[in-house]
Amino acid sequence: MIHCKKNTRFDEICRVILLFFVLICNSTRGYLWAQSDITISQSAYIPSLLNPGSAGRTGTYQAVGAFKKQWVGIKGAPQTSFLGINGEVAFLKSFHGVGAIVTHDKVGALTTMNIAADYSYHIELDKGLLGLGLRVGVLNTAFKPSELSTAPGGLEDDYHQQTDPLLQGSDESATAVDVGLGAFYQSSLCYLGLSFLHLNAPKMEMNSGACIKRRPLMNIAAGRKLREDASLGIEARTNFMTDFSSTEIDVSLLANLKSKLAVGVGYRLQDAVFFQVGANLSSTFFVGYDYDLCVTDFSSQNSGGHEIILTYTFSVDIERRTKRYKSVRIL
Repeated sequence: MIHCKKNTRFDEICRVILLFFVLICNSTRGYLWAQSDITISQSAYIPSLLNPGSAGRTGTYQAVGAFKKQWVGIKGAPQTSFLGINGEVAFLKSFHGVGAIVTHDKVGALTTMNIAADYSYHIELDKGLLGLGLRVGVLNTAFKPSELSTAPGGLEDDYHQQTDPLLQGSDESATAVDVGLGAFYQSSLCYLGLSFLHLNAPKMEMNSGACIKRRPLMNIAAGRKLREDASLGIEARTNFMTDFSSTEIDVSLLANLKSKLAVGVGYRLQDAVFFQVGANLSSTFFVGYDYDLCVTDFSSQNSGGHEIILTYTFSVDIERRTKRYKSVRIL
């Protein structure tokens, strides 16, 4: 089956994207509960981390793994793991993206796990591909007071006591349904993604009566090729995240050398400078490494952060789109 190009006018495309944006904004109104989300400096390589609309964007199947250890040298510092798989399928004379993700984030005695399924409806435009996506999953938070140090070094004082009654409870956890939406556009020169995660502001109520609430998160990701030839390609990228109380912004520049090796540098506002290197080990296997250098007053207390990602791209013998818009993330 040949997937024909749709003759969609530009003004109609804008109306669809605008309506999608307005519906999402209305659904987040009134939720102002604070909760942090994971940070991956190399998220441009794995847009499915934050945007379900990116599922199946390359037309092939892709399996991704990532691990980050932040603030090395600090006990209980954040550690994040991510596993995901997504691909494109043909159904009822149209193309769709499907995928699944698992994230695991640990900060001190608090652990959060998210397991979700992604779906994306693909709309082929004159110069690119637009994916409108839905994410549905479960969010689990576990608290282990047994891992906390109530009196460091065994030394008690007015503020640290071995028998602190607030930290003598048993380990507990709670689970809630989690929903997100996303739109992701890509062409041969650029990409633009908009997503809202935790739209239903999930609440996880512990047996002890404590309630952990996850705030809705908005993410905007964009990138553009500034130069592209056989020997050197240069890409500019930016990522914006906010839970409507705190905001995270980073910008980066990446150089692709003969489509084999990538080196880059970036800055996350009021947090870190990060350095990246990646390599295509084969036509299907990519590995990337990132080092975050903390630039805040906290820098003297840690030796930075380390992050590694692995991607494996493969094909499945199904009907496939005849026209492709290669993502600028793929070297």
